[in-house]
Amino acid sequence: MKGSFKLKLIVLLSCMVTIAFALAGWLVSRLNVQLMEDEISKQFSIANEQALARLELTFQEVSRVSQSIILNRSIEMFVTESLDPGGDLYTQFKNRKYVEEQLITLQVDTPSIRSIFLFNENGDLAVLSQNGASGKPGPEEMAMVTGKLESHRGNLVWGRASLPSAVDPGGRRTVLIAARRMLNDKLIPYGTMVVVMEESLVSKVLRDFTENGNGKVLLLEPLGGLLYSNTNQEETEQLMHLIEAGDPRYAKMNGVTYLFVRHRLEPAGFTLYGGVSLEEIQRKNKDIIHIFVIAGIGVVLLSALLITLSTRTLLMPLADLMRGLRKLRSGDFSARISVRSGDELGFIGESFNSMAEQVSTLINKVYLAQISQRESELKAIQAQLNPHYLHNLFNELYWKLYNDDQAEAALLINAISEMLKYSLQSVKTDTTLGEELQQIRNYIKIQTELFTGEIETIIQAEEALLDLRMMRCLLLPVVENVFVHAFRNMDEDRVLRVKAAIHDGALHIEVADNGCGMDDGTLRALKEVEDALPENNKTGIGFKSVLRRIELVYGTPYGVEISSVKGKGTTVHIRLPVQTLPQEYLEGETE
Repeated sequence: MKGSFKLKLIVLLSCMVTIAFALAGWLVSRLNVQLMEDEISKQFSIANEQALARLELTFQEVSRVSQSIILNRSIEMFVTESLDPGGDLYTQFKNRKYVEEQLITLQVDTPSIRSIFLFNENGDLAVLSQNGASGKPGPEEMAMVTGKLESHRGNLVWGRASLPSAVDPGGRRTVLIAARRMLNDKLIPYGTMVVVMEESLVSKVLRDFTENGNGKVLLLEPLGGLLYSNTNQEETEQLMHLIEAGDPRYAKMNGVTYLFVRHRLEPAGFTLYGGVSLEEIQRKNKDIIHIFVIAGIGVVLLSALLITLSTRTLLMPLADLMRGLRKLRSGDFSARISVRSGDELGFIGESFNSMAEQVSTLINKVYLAQISQRESELKAIQAQLNPHYLHNLFNELYWKLYNDDQAEAALLINAISEMLKYSLQSVKTDTTLGEELQQIRNYIKIQTELFTGEIETIIQAEEALLDLRMMRCLLLPVVENVFVHAFRNMDEDRVLRVKAAIHDGALHIEVADNGCGMDDGTLRALKEVEDALPENNKTGIGFKSVLRRIELVYGTPYGVEISSVKGKGTTVHIRLPVQTLPQEYLEGETE
């Protein structure tokens, strides 16, 4: 079936989606109308009124307790007598214990009351009955209470405060405070009563609003101050500003819109603002969501069934193309696909087969060329370092000199023999940093004994680094350049320093001298592996082999950096990976 694949796919999918969503939309719209009618009938205002009614009973209980204290003749007499500190101490102590027992009896009926403070007319604390960890109100709290009591003779005034606490982690506890002037039966004031209560006095009544974490509650005392809130400080300040501007109907906090209702408790004067999240209303419509989910699943299943039945043959070339692409991505460049149609997918299939074949041919050519180049260069480097026939000759010469009591000459021949033995091994065989440094010492011994005279040599390497694995004959060509080039015109004050350390997860080896240095042209030619050195400077051949071997075996970010100043010396910095010796090598060395 030839033609436009895009046109065929659009026509078929449009028909299927239209049929499926038309059926699902009709079903969901019918059910949604019924469920929304049920949801609208719920009134959040009813719950707010019921909570305020329960709060009224709580406030009446606190008022009853305070009234019982004020009209208690024994308490009145004790508070009045506390103005005169004179008298029998035993009688005062006995009266105090009696009053405290009476206060504790009243507190048993109202567990939320933590402390009762009775002050005489001088403002001195006469009686304290404490059933909790809250401390005494400070000057700021007492000033707030005193300010409210001035206009309320004998009535309870309410407030909210943070008092010291011995059990709370922050050392403070938020409590509710109720205070009133203490009047006797002749309406003569004889002191001030301050009652400290836990927030649970109010919060347990408003628990239904806050138990799911989405309700917002503000309770204002008769003078308009905040008495209780389950919101944070920022939200509380926002709501208080809205209340001062007028009763808020909607408020948006932290990106969520809340619907608020207001009720006032008469004649006490308390005002309760209750807010419910509109998201909470939507959450409660879980039946509607369930219907949408079921309808969506039905639409998906129906669409999948129709697409499978209608487009199996149409999309088969696309499935073949996907399988071919997966094989190609996994590295199988022999993957080919069957061309089943003459439309756009057929053209893509033919292009895929052609591309896979060309990529496979190109990769094979490049891969084989790289392997051939590396093997050729490594063999050429190895050929320069393998004079096999000299080792045995120097070994026999060493023993002959040793037996003839020519120890110094024998040690010199032994150093040469060790260097030959070391160099005869394949460059593919790794060595250790310690072995490489030992060969440098042998080379320096030979140079100083036979040719160049005394030289100050400093080799710095921690013992823990000596077992690190590295390529063979990396440092010797560098040291050779020092003697052949850097020290060629120097007879004294020559210093050679070799230092090995680990920095930034790599092994850093530094070879520095105080020789003649190099000019910019020689230094630039020495850094470039492919460039040739000047005709009169052939000592760089071994050094260039070091650069090339590190590049071939390790690659970036490892390599060699050279810095030199004419007449002041040269520093060669080699960066290698940190490699430890394999277990079989260590066992072989032990044996």
